[in-house]
Amino acid sequence: MNAKINKVTDDIEKTKAKIEELQALLPELERKRTDMENTEIIKLLRSADIAPADVPDFIKKVKASGTNLPNLAIVAETTKPPYRSEDGAGNNHNFADTDNNSDGDE
Repeated sequence: MNAKINKVTDDIEKTKAKIEELQALLPELERKRTDMENTEIIKLLRSADIAPADVPDFIKKVKASGTNLPNLAIVAETTKPPYRSEDGAGNNHNFADTDNNSDGDE
């Protein structure tokens, strides 16, 4: 065969091998991205001091407000969860953290 044809044929085979390699790598990269996005979302929700039970309502409020994800922290700051209260001295109390277990050790 012609040398140019052989070179193109070799390039095709190398390209196919590279494509197979990258296709094998792609699912792992997508999984890593999803894990990183999930971690970022969890950090954001924790920093906003949102109880796990309040997350669905919070997400509905975010969707209704049309706020995009980078501004989610601003929405979280302006949305006070119902399980928090402020006493007359300006102290916040998180009732979700209160230990209501009465195991007789008191």
